[in-house]
Amino acid sequence: MLGDQLKKIVENTPGAAGAILMGFDGIAVMQHLAPDAEGVVDLESTAMEFSFRFMELRRAAAALDMGEVQDVTVRGERQSFVCRALSDDYFVGVLLTDPSFLGKGRFLLRTAAPELLADL
Repeated sequence: MLGDQLKKIVENTPGAAGAILMGFDGIAVMQHLAPDAEGVVDLESTAMEFSFRFMELRRAAAALDMGEVQDVTVRGERQSFVCRALSDDYFVGVLLTDPSFLGKGRFLLRTAAPELLADL
């Protein structure tokens, strides 16, 4: 199930505040927040803002004949956001409060992608 996959991503990525499945239209399908992140981070707003940027990057890559953009990482001073495209309509993202584990988050998004897409 979608919720189980998002929970697994959060629980297995040290420093993860939450994971979200969202449409490129900015509408959240489902999310899972780490217990200590509830009320502290606004995962849905973060993902919604980056969904529009992700679309812009996808259009730029297509215009440059780079192929499909598979994932995008935004590393900030206090938080980082890693997102992976699942289809033309959906992506999954993980918000990290510790950027040391970006690779682990990216790996878990990649390995969870086929099951998330199948559950959609």
